[in-house]
Amino acid sequence: MAFASQPELDTNLPGVRLLQEWIRVGLVLQLEMANGSLHEGILQWQDPEFLALQSVGSEWPKLIKRSQVSQISSMSLAKEPTQVTIPSSRPCLPPT
Repeated sequence: MAFASQPELDTNLPGVRLLQEWIRVGLVLQLEMANGSLHEGILQWQDPEFLALQSVGSEWPKLIKRSQVSQISSMSLAKEPTQVTIPSSRPCLPPT
């Protein structure tokens, strides 16, 4: 029995990369559905067919079909932002 190949998530698409960044930083998102309903939470993961959205206070994420989402908006940070150091070609300053 042959299985149909599953579509792969194209990580070259800017929208996929942005969602991955929002997952990494734990951004609270608002998803507007095609029927006008709204869902808020933190995106846990994405695959080619579904988004897993964890609502605040919920034990399990909701699986939301990508094709039913009309808009995704960022709301706020849920996790503490991590401090990022940007590499520089300049030498470090001596201690004062």
